[in-house]
Amino acid sequence: MVKAFKEDIDSQVAKRAFDREFGTLAITLTAKVGRTALTLNEYVQTRLIQGAALDVIKKALLLDLKTGGRIFGEFKNALRPTFVGSVNRFRDTGVLVEIGVDATYRWVAVLVNTCPDCLARHNNIASWEDWEAQGLPRTGATVCGANCKCVLLPAEVTELEPVRRSK
Repeated sequence: MVKAFKEDIDSQVAKRAFDREFGTLAITLTAKVGRTALTLNEYVQTRLIQGAALDVIKKALLLDLKTGGRIFGEFKNALRPTFVGSVNRFRDTGVLVEIGVDATYRWVAVLVNTCPDCLARHNNIASWEDWEAQGLPRTGATVCGANCKCVLLPAEVTELEPVRRSK
């Protein structure tokens, strides 16, 4: 019965984490799509005022889409870190479910150029709930934001120096 209760708690925490991530992803994607729509509108309106024909504007936009130009390239480039961050946060939640909510976790900095926020958090130990409150890796709570390469490991892991990876 205790095991079933623990699994239920872990499941609830995982559901909250997944719901939060999907909510964040929806907000982020909506903002990026909105920004691209404004850029498209501005481009079209500017070109029309300059006297460009609709077929010329259409060709230019299709070329921009095909080549990853100023408008669509910016949109595509903005999506990559968004999705990479989400995939990593989903992985983190999977680790949480596997290890359990009641464990404590150590922040481990893993990067060549670790940001000052992550270096300050390196080797700190807290519960999952405390890390959620302070900000999990890749959630935007640190200077490196979605580019964060840090991980939360079970606290039993030996204290580590920041792991330096070469490029």
